[in-house]
Order: sequence, then structure tokens, then C-alpha cells
Amino acid sequence: MINQSKRSLSIELNEHFGYYDQRACTKGAFSKARYRVLWCFFRDWQRHFTSLVYDQPKDLMRWKGYYLKGIDGTSLYLFKDEEVEKEFGSQTNQHVRIPMARAGLEVDVLNGFCTQAQLQPYWAGEKVYAEAFLERAGEKDLLIYDRYFAGFELIFKHMQKNRLFLMRCKTGFNQVVKRFVASGKKQALVEFPIPHISRCALQKQGYDVNVKTTLRIRLVRIDIGQEEPEILITNLLCPKRYPHADFKEVYNYRWGDETKFDQIKNKFQIEIFSGHKPQAIYQDFFATIIAANLHNLILRQCDHEVQQINAQRKKPVAINQNVSIGLLKPRLIELFTTKHPSSIFNELKELFLAHLELVRPGRMYPRTKTARRLKGKFQTFKNYRRAC
Repeated sequence: MINQSKRSLSIELNEHFGYYDQRACTKGAFSKARYRVLWCFFRDWQRHFTSLVYDQPKDLMRWKGYYLKGIDGTSLYLFKDEEVEKEFGSQTNQHVRIPMARAGLEVDVLNGFCTQAQLQPYWAGEKVYAEAFLERAGEKDLLIYDRYFAGFELIFKHMQKNRLFLMRCKTGFNQVVKRFVASGKKQALVEFPIPHISRCALQKQGYDVNVKTTLRIRLVRIDIGQEEPEILITNLLCPKRYPHADFKEVYNYRWGDETKFDQIKNKFQIEIFSGHKPQAIYQDFFATIIAANLHNLILRQCDHEVQQINAQRKKPVAINQNVSIGLLKPRLIELFTTKHPSSIFNELKELFLAHLELVRPGRMYPRTKTARRLKGKFQTFKNYRRAC
């Protein structure tokens, strides 16, 4: 499962066992065995991997002492199955019902690691995994959100837990933000009153709030050449330590979340599942996050060599991630089974460094909204799986 089986199980099993000169088990035997493994094993493995990386942070990049953690979500297309739809739900219209799940990721955008992940029913909103990630956030984390996360409850809970955040909001988020936008100021320290609905919700959760409770936050305006400016809400209150000029760059780092979703959906092909039960979907999801983090770990170990290569070039290069993911797959299991994993690790580094691509900075493509796809490159078909 950790080896990212996307083809016919019979082909994958024959290749896997053939590598160890063993007779392959049947796909039925594999399926019976996999469902004896709880999916939370892979979730805990991912958490353990993250703790190992961040327990030795000397090679990890930070911004003013903080890890920049971008939080975002995406929809995953599933397949027609009664048990799967019951677990994850679906998107419906007058013509069709499409089984879907919602995935949330927390990505260290400076270092590339997926530090937290959650798979949940499609009907559950961003607030669910955002609050789950907040519970496990550290003192050295700066959590970055786009405007779909902006809400009084989430802001209040960050303040209660003394966790730093940077959150984009709409220009009409509330009256305080509207007045700030109209003022033309670049930044301001303001008091947010908690609206009645949010106050009641927080009281039901046991928080001590009342009509007089306010949230002292900082509003930052960033003009990006469009009709509306970006308005950021943050509890980085000190303008001397965190000047206005810093925020455009810091918020733009959130794009690392988008590139991580591109990687797991298009390069790791996460929407092709190796089983047809909810348990298999959870297993494959977290196994993919582990594989993506292992791939990133090797990439980070190549940084020094790539910097040396770029020092001698006019145009910078970077490792081709699509090729490097393909090179990792046949050696992934051996990293865990061999008595000499360092030799496999070094072999992978050499292979990665042999496939470099030019970096093309400043490329921007318009994001056009399209209808939900009914067909696509990477899907799970219950009656078909490719053999090559």
C-alpha cells in the first residue's frame, strides 16, 4: 500500500514479490490481509514521521523563528459504492450523484513536508479539519489560511490557544473590516466584536464569552493590482517586528499548499484507490501522504548539490518531481526492508540529481472556474485497472 499500487493488483503483487524472488500471493489474499490493518496505523505512521523530522530541526527553514504552515482543503472524487457513499457522502444535482470526500492538509510551505492530514465526509466544511489541525499546532507554528476559513470562532480559538495565524478575509467580512477598507490605511490594530451566532456557539462549547468580549487583532491591506485588495487578519500585532512589507511575501508562501495538492492528485494519483471499501480509501490516502513526505525528505537532502549546480549556471534548475516520484516507487519498500537503507537513499539522491529541469519563475496562469468533472485522467474504476 505504501508503494502506491495504481495498476492491476495482480501485476503489482507479481512485481513486488518477484523483486524478492518469492511467489506472489493472490489479489484476494492481499485484500483479506489489508483489511486486518487499521487505517489509523497509516495516520499514526505519518504523525510519527513528522515528529522525527521536527525533533531535529537544524536543517529546517523558518520565518523569524516560525514554521509557516499553510492549511487548505480539496475534494477527492471517489466511485459508486453504497458503503463508500454512506461513509463520505456525495455531491448531487438534478442529473447525477457523484461520491466525493474532502481532504485537508497542513503543509510546511518552506520545507515541503505535509505535517498534518485529514480525510473526512464531503459535507464537512473547512472548519472541521482547521480546528483539528489547530489542536496539534505548536508554539513555533504560524498558521496561514485563505479567505474561506475566515470566521470568528476560528480566530477566537487561535487567541485562546495562543497560536499565531495569518488569515485572508473578504472585504465585507464585518463592519470593522469595511471601515478599514474605506479608510485606505495599510494596517490598523482593531477590536473585533463577536457576533451573536458565534458567541452562542462558543458558549455551547464551554468558552467564557459575553456581549462585551472582543478580539484584538491586526488588519493588513495588500494591494495586488486587482479591483479589491487582499485583507489579512493576524495576531502578529507588533509592527516593528512584523512590518507591513513582510505580509505579502508571507501570505504568498501559502501557494505551497496548492503545489502539494497538485503533487498528490496528479503525480501520486491519489484518486486511484487500490481497494473498494472506506477502509481502503483511508489507508491509501495516508499512505500517499507518507510517500509524499519520504519523497520530500530525499529532495531536501539534494538541496546542497542543487545549489552548487546552480552557482555555475546562468539559469537555475530544480529536480523534476514527476520523474523523481517514478524513480522512488520501485525502491520505496526496500528503504524499509534492507539492512543498508543508506545505500538506497544515496542511490535515490544520485537518480534525482540526474533529472533536473529549468526553473521558470514568474509563470502565472489564469484560474478559470469549470464544472465538476465527470471524467478525468485519474479515477478509480471498480471493473478496470490498467496493467501498464
